[in-house]
Amino acid sequence: MVEDDDDVRATAVELLSELGYRVLKASDATAALAIIDSGLPVDLLFTDVVMPGPLRSPELARKARERLPNIAVLFTSGYTENAIVHGGRLDEGVNLISKPYSREALARKIRHVLAAERQRGAGAWPVAPPAPAPQQETPSEGFTILFVEDDDLIRLTTAEMLKDLGHIVVEASGADEALVALQTCVFDVLITDLELPGVSGEALVNQARQQQPGLGVIFATGSDFVPPDGLADAIVLRKPYDVGDLAATLRGLRRPTSRAVEKDA
Repeated sequence: MVEDDDDVRATAVELLSELGYRVLKASDATAALAIIDSGLPVDLLFTDVVMPGPLRSPELARKARERLPNIAVLFTSGYTENAIVHGGRLDEGVNLISKPYSREALARKIRHVLAAERQRGAGAWPVAPPAPAPQQETPSEGFTILFVEDDDLIRLTTAEMLKDLGHIVVEASGADEALVALQTCVFDVLITDLELPGVSGEALVNQARQQQPGLGVIFATGSDFVPPDGLADAIVLRKPYDVGDLAATLRGLRRPTSRAVEKDA
C-alpha cells in the first residue's frame, strides 16, 4: 500500500487487513520499490497515482512488473485527470479505483484485479471462488459477463447474483472502465445501464461491438427503452430485477460458438 497521506494510508491498511490481506506500507514510490527489491513476496501493488519524490507511480508500477512479472497493480486517485487518465480515458491495461472508496468497493476491485491477473497466467492468487450456483438456474457453461453500472450498490448486488448463477463477472462503473476491459478480455455478454455518466449505454454498446462483434447485449433500465434497429438482437432487462429475472434473461441469449478467452497483451 503506497500512500503519502498518513491518515489515508492508515485507513487503507486497516480496510485491507480487515479483508484478510497481509499489508506492507510505504509513504512514497521509492520506499515501495525498496520493499519490492527486498525479496518479500508481493501479490498486489496498490498505489496512489500522485506521489511525492522523483519516482512517479506509473514508473513504480513498471519497475515492479520488471522485478515481479506476476504482480497485480491497482491505482487510486481523487482526481479525474492525472498521470494515468487522459481525456477522460484510462491508459490501456490500467486498473483504477477512485477516492473516496468504500470497504465494499475496495474489496470488489481488489478481487477483480487479482482474478484478472490470475487469468493472465500469474498462478494461484488468494481470491475466493464464486459461490456455487443453484442447480436449476445454472447454464451448462457460464457466461463471461462485463457488467456496467454506475450505481455502486446495484453493481455490487447484481455482480453477486450473477456469480451465484455460475457466471464470471467483470465489473465497470462507467464506459471508460468497460472499454479498457474490452481491450483485455473477450466477453460473451455485456450488461449495461442505459444511462451512464457522460455517455449512453447505447453508445457504449456500439463501441463495444466494434471491438467484439459477437457480443451479446442486455440493457438494464427502468425506462420504456426499445433497442433501435441496429441493436434489434439486444434484450431489455427492466429495473428493478431479481436473481430470477437475471437468470431468465440470460437464458434468452444465444450462446456464442466460442468461449471467452483473454486477449493477448
